[in-house]
Amino acid sequence: MKVVRLTIMTLLWLPMLALGQAKEKADEADKVTNDRPDRPLQMPPASSEVKEAFDDYDRFRRRGAWERALKSLYEIPEAQALRFVDGQKGFIIPVARKRREALGELSPEGQVAYRLFYDDEAKKLLDEADGPNELKTLERLYSAYFPTTVGDNAADRLGDLYFEMGRFDRAADCWLAVLRERPDTDLSPALIAVKAALALSRAGRHSEISVLRHDLADRYAGEKVTIGGQSAPAAEHLARFLGDGTAKNPQTAHSSAATAPGLDLTRVVPADWQMRFSESVIAGMTPAELVQWNANPLSAAVPTVAVEGSTLYANYLGHLFAIDLKTGKLIWRSASFHNIEIPAAQNQTRMVDPTRFTVVASKSHVWALTRDLKDPNQMAPFRLVCRRTDGGDVVWQSTDLPDYAQVDLGGTPILVGDTLFVVAKTSMNQQQGQSHQYVLAIRARDGKLLWKTEVGVFRQGQQYSYYGMPDTSPQPKLFHQAGAVYVDTHVGVLARLDAESGDLDWGYGYKTDPPNAMNRFFFFGPMPTESISSSGAPLRSGPALLAKGAKSEQIYALDADQMKVLWDRPIAKSARILGVDDQALFLGGPEISALDLQTRKLLWATRLPGGSSEGDVLVRAGGIWQLTPRGIFEIDPRTGQVRRIFRGDDTGADGGNLYLSGPLLLAVTNRTISAYPIATTAAVADGGVDAGAATPKTRISDD
Repeated sequence: MKVVRLTIMTLLWLPMLALGQAKEKADEADKVTNDRPDRPLQMPPASSEVKEAFDDYDRFRRRGAWERALKSLYEIPEAQALRFVDGQKGFIIPVARKRREALGELSPEGQVAYRLFYDDEAKKLLDEADGPNELKTLERLYSAYFPTTVGDNAADRLGDLYFEMGRFDRAADCWLAVLRERPDTDLSPALIAVKAALALSRAGRHSEISVLRHDLADRYAGEKVTIGGQSAPAAEHLARFLGDGTAKNPQTAHSSAATAPGLDLTRVVPADWQMRFSESVIAGMTPAELVQWNANPLSAAVPTVAVEGSTLYANYLGHLFAIDLKTGKLIWRSASFHNIEIPAAQNQTRMVDPTRFTVVASKSHVWALTRDLKDPNQMAPFRLVCRRTDGGDVVWQSTDLPDYAQVDLGGTPILVGDTLFVVAKTSMNQQQGQSHQYVLAIRARDGKLLWKTEVGVFRQGQQYSYYGMPDTSPQPKLFHQAGAVYVDTHVGVLARLDAESGDLDWGYGYKTDPPNAMNRFFFFGPMPTESISSSGAPLRSGPALLAKGAKSEQIYALDADQMKVLWDRPIAKSARILGVDDQALFLGGPEISALDLQTRKLLWATRLPGGSSEGDVLVRAGGIWQLTPRGIFEIDPRTGQVRRIFRGDDTGADGGNLYLSGPLLLAVTNRTISAYPIATTAAVADGGVDAGAATPKTRISDD
């Protein structure tokens, strides 16, 4: 009888055991790590000895062998401190951060042992933290000796230095670490809380300030601190510096939909002016040449534009030109558009991605990413060219500077003050091995390289395409906020860097397609290709940083400051981020759709002519506007219904991009740039705007 019962129990438990093992294997397969060979990009990895050191620490810690456990951490070479290992929940972090986190989780017994072994060494370092090496020494103390009796003092001093340098993100992290991880500190918690709140405010991390306000009003209500020679309760100091905290969080440029004015397309108005640059390209072509041009993907290229003041700057396949927004007159151009027809006859131009020709501008200079279309090398790199805005003269170009040798610049550069941030990629060769991806900080006025930080190494080998296959590689996107630069590589890694120093803070590994094992592709015209949407930049929505890789089937909301995943959701691989308001996240792809930010449920999906996989879409308060081959469609953001269609003066174009500049709606297609005098909702309430002349002022680029 006992044998029968044992047999029955065994039969019942075996399926459960097998199910548990299968689940563990599935979880392991789904886990995103920096070391998985099927990841297309690997952040700078730590050595195997470093990973063994952390394993040794865990093993000895569990046994209570504290001397051997701690020794294993301090045997990690300082040269490995800035290499990367897996953190928690998909984050990839520096070795120094993982070591500090491990020390911060010491048990009381382990903390006593730790201070016994390392207090004297930490005190000696703190005494030496002076002069030119002060910053570096304090950073080492904060990273490796924070749990010692002087670690809190080192963190406080380091926070002061970071604050003076304008690195508010780092300063806030130092002071928050003292508040959260050092309850035994002899420093004034109220003063540290005020300093942390000020740094958080400067860093744009407003959601974290409310917690500090509560602590100051509750836990430290009676504690007075002296700041700037004035002694008062800490909460009063905070109110004096930051107000009462009722102001709303400022929105970033990428999430301004909640406050930006809407448009009014109820009245049909002609364009104020229109520039027909495509007519210059095809002028003088024979019928055979025209057929060849229309069959080339370059004929569908839409210029990238940047507006600065009353001037529009455009990059059309490497040809830069400037237009007066008031009159539509051509101010200057870098070359005649007639020259475009020459490289169009060469087959290698079919492989060029026209969206890589980008432009940014300031009052005095304009910068463009471009390449020579006549270069027979299909892998020819893109270069950065700086020109003066008043005449288009070249100031500098990356091909003349040795710092940019052997790199291919990509994505859209972003300009912050006098610093230009851009992504670069090295070519694969026998000396350097696989390609590496970098973020560069450049002094905008003269091209001096300020810093160059490696984000990762590609596991994909060099690819070659034949017979006109277009380049569909997703382009990286940059986003800047409060002293931090975020780069979405669109190959599985979203990374954050310090804008001042270029230090790589962390990366987040998200699920994406593995690298293609093939390195040679043959493409023929009728062959179908996978529908891929253009890559989108990360954007902010309150405390959440929203990101979606071009080849990922997930969308992620991260708390970038506290390194947490707020939520993630499955989504079509073809989807891309368009914009966000206070209620919904708007996505492009084969159709425009909206997700509820609270429930993450799909609210609606609307298909427009030509889809929404490419092009800049206007997301504003009260409406969404997209330029399609059949005109400008206006969509209700709450229901997804098409309110109206504005045909415009460029019917028959392939679609394009929309930009709003003051009273003008700029429609940029593969054939023209049109400026429509469109009213805002506020202007309509005040009586509208003048509809303008009966016909647009047409200007052709070449006389």
